Amino acid sequence: MTTKSDFDPKEWSDLMYFACIGLSYKYSTRDIHALSDMVGFLREMLSAHTFLTSAMNKYGNLELLREVINDLVSASKSRQELLNEDFNPFKNLEPTVARANQILADKATSEEARAMRAFTYELAFEIAKAAGDGFLGTGTKVSQSEAEFLSELKSHLLDV
Repeated sequence: MTTKSDFDPKEWSDLMYFACIGLSYKYSTRDIHALSDMVGFLREMLSAHTFLTSAMNKYGNLELLREVINDLVSASKSRQELLNEDFNPFKNLEPTVARANQILADKATSEEARAMRAFTYELAFEIAKAAGDGFLGTGTKVSQSEAEFLSELKSHLLDV
């Protein structure tokens, strides 16, 4: 079993960034100073928390995923840290996914690597469908740009 201690701090940081890439993408497209976007953002954070709870049941048998989920839960408890994070817009997923895939290939088992990729996509999907466009996030749940992001993410995750 692969554990957090098998990674150097930079590798772990890159894996954590990879794990929450869907959340980071969604956050980069929001102006959280607008009421409607703030409501949507709060829905997405609640959805992320709910997903992480269920993911622990699904992936908790793998130590690597258990530690990733625990670190994400711990990080999400600090709203101020999250709001101060500097997320850049995502124009090219390939380098981020390629780096994570290389780290996983070097350090994790094939089962853990598959689970980590599935977890990353599932979290991105849950965030994308949490709040829609329009007034207070009640519009279309997965926008065209989110669908394109998810499609690109999926293609990079499957290209291993």
